[in-house]
Formats: sequence, structure tokens, C-alpha cells
Amino acid sequence: MKKIIALIFGLIFCIGCVDENDSKNKIFNPFLDVKSAESQYFNLDTIQLKEITGKYGTKIYFDRNSFNLKGSDTVILELKELYSIEDLIANNIRTITKENKLLESSGVIFLNFTRNGEKLNLPENSSIRVKLPLILSNQDKLFNGEIDSLGQISWSELESYFTVLKFDQKYQIDMPHDVILDSLPYYEELWRKQDSVYEKTFGRFDRIEKRVGTLLSFNKLGWINVDKFVEEPSQMDFTFTNSLEVEGLVVYALYDNLNSFISYHPDQTKDIVLNDVPVLEKTYFIVVGIKDEQLFAQKVLVNEKKTIDLNLKDINQAELNKLFEK
Repeated sequence: MKKIIALIFGLIFCIGCVDENDSKNKIFNPFLDVKSAESQYFNLDTIQLKEITGKYGTKIYFDRNSFNLKGSDTVILELKELYSIEDLIANNIRTITKENKLLESSGVIFLNFTRNGEKLNLPENSSIRVKLPLILSNQDKLFNGEIDSLGQISWSELESYFTVLKFDQKYQIDMPHDVILDSLPYYEELWRKQDSVYEKTFGRFDRIEKRVGTLLSFNKLGWINVDKFVEEPSQMDFTFTNSLEVEGLVVYALYDNLNSFISYHPDQTKDIVLNDVPVLEKTYFIVVGIKDEQLFAQKVLVNEKKTIDLNLKDINQAELNKLFEK
């Protein structure tokens, strides 16, 4: 009996030790109160066709026939536009795929349709057309984002088409055609020839900019990202030691001259291990902690040193924002 009692007390003592030394990480966003993505709402009511223009130039072409709707169903569109790296960081829209491949973002939008207050999805074999205020390259691809339980977003490549305008000889008007991005150089050359003929006949009228494939066609809603893959970053493991007692801690990896970043929420705040971090020639870690609503931070240039001793200092919001400036 004495042995059993001693064992019970020993277990209780050990459990108490685990709780005392446990430094579970509190998930937080140090920018949440600074600049969250603005939701724009558009009441489409029972309109059949509608071109919607967002605050920053995104155009959505709503076709009621693309959705399974009854005649009396009212539709509302929610749109978010994020076209700067500052917006992406502030809203924790990181640029990494599910396969841990680093991306560089040209812009991110969020599309959500509701029918009579309930979420509305695109049926199979339906698509929506969106025109972005961007100049796309043949390296750009479209991605759809999913957010996990930690609030971290990861991207999957999305089957998509670029809608181009091709002159229809029969009807003598421009007609939309969906092509893959690799076909754009052919169409650009075709449009230049058409513009040249038009200029000789009627005078200068450059239509190429209106025709380049910025009009996208895809069959997913939610978070949509126009990205290109970053070529051949190396992958490294890092260990951080942190002696400062904090409630929450987040690690950002930033890349010089790229619209790219990754955020990590480690399991705990003391001895931190990050595996397979994509690393380029100039990569920085910015580690941010919080305790009693006070922020602490440190910026570290990544080099061959894989073990980093942190020395977090208290910081205000303006100083933290400055750390992230390119």
C-alpha cells in the first residue's frame, strides 16, 4: 500500500512538473489590430448579369446561370483585395504551397457568394471570370488557398484559363476565348498584327493591353492567389533558443526583393525547431512574441548558422512595422 501511495504522489509530482515547464504557444497575429483585409459587399439581388468592380480594380463578372439559383434567390458577393506584401503579412496570407514550395505573389483576392444568407458554391463544370489589375507573365499560375486550424494558409495549384479576346470575322466583334497561359505569346503577336492593320486604316488605337490575359476563368471560390514558383530555394532546419517568457510567439521568414513570406507558429515558445525552411541568398527571420499585450521582436539574417539564440526586445507597433519594410 505504501508503495502505491508513493507511486501516486510521484505521478502527481511529475504531472505538476510538466505543467510548470510547459510553454505552449498562444496563437496570435501581431498585425490584427493594424490592417485587416477589408470586406466589400455587393448586393446582386436577382440580377442576371453584372460586372462588379472592387475598390482596388478587381472586376468580377457575375453570371447567374453559373450557379444553381431559383428565380427569387438573392445573392450577395463578399470581396477582399490584397495586392501588396504588407497586406499579405498583416493578414497572414503566407506564400507557400501544401508541398512546401515557395511562391511569389502578384496579388490575392477572396470571393464569397451567399444565397439568402447561406454560402453559395460553384457547381461542377461552372466557372467564374475575374479580371485582375495586374500584368501577368507566362510564369504566373493560379492557386486556391485553404486555412488550417492554426489560421495558416497553404496553396494548391488551381486549374484555370485565361480569357482572351479574338476578333470574329463573321460577326466583326471581339469574342472571348479561354486559353492556357502558354498560348498568350501567340495571341499577343496576333493582336499586334491586328492593331497594326487597324492603325494604318483608322489611326492609332492600341488594343493589346485590353486583350492580354488578365481575365481569368476558374471554378473555385474563397482565397485565390496569382503566384509564380520561386526557383530552387534550398531547405534548411533551424533551432531557436528563447529565454524570454512570452505567452505567444510567431516566426516569419522574409525574402529580399520578393513578395514572399512564410509564418510559423511553433508548438512552444522556448526551444523552437523549424524544419525544411525554404532559404534564398538573403533570407531574414523576424521573431515576434507577446506577453501581457506587450510585443517583443528580433530580426535575424539567415546564414549557415542553424542554431539561433534569441534576444527579444520590447517593441511598439510602429517599430515592428518598420522591421518588415523591404
